[in-house]
Amino acid sequence: MVMMKGLMGRCLSHETALDRVRAKAEKTEEELLQLRNWRPKIEKKLELSEKARKSLEQMTEEAKKALESKDKEIAELKNEVRQAKDVAVREYCDSDALITELGDSFHQGFMDALRQVKQAYPDVDASKFKVEDPVQSSVVPVASEDIDDLFDVDDAVGEGASAPAKVDQAEPDTETVPQLVDNADKAQ
Repeated sequence: MVMMKGLMGRCLSHETALDRVRAKAEKTEEELLQLRNWRPKIEKKLELSEKARKSLEQMTEEAKKALESKDKEIAELKNEVRQAKDVAVREYCDSDALITELGDSFHQGFMDALRQVKQAYPDVDASKFKVEDPVQSSVVPVASEDIDDLFDVDDAVGEGASAPAKVDQAEPDTETVPQLVDNADKAQ
């Protein structure tokens, strides 16, 4: 009997353990079934995300190409603007308006300097220094940018080129100019 009770107790404990294992197996089977049902959904989502990624990569590549072409276009337009600016500056530098403006500016500067000399040295006779009205003077734009061409008068006249036009101005008294320089040195 005791032995029977021991065997019975053992059978009952095995049966309880077996029930627990069966319950766990059923639960695991349900989870497995859910996972099997979930797998196609996830695979479909993965496939869609892969398509979206490829589409975005293609769109990014197209956007890069468009950006590069726009950058080239911008560079070309900047170059055109720079060239147009250079042409406009050259045209203005050769224009009569600039020559007139510069002539006026030089005339005003000379007259201002003459006034300052008269104020600083009232005993000096500056009436001998005169400048023609800039409208009447003939100012011609320089065709050459080489400094040697501008100041080498002997070679230009010797080669048959015309000499620069002389402007009728009162010649400064050669004795008065050194006096001005001496007086300016003493004042400093």
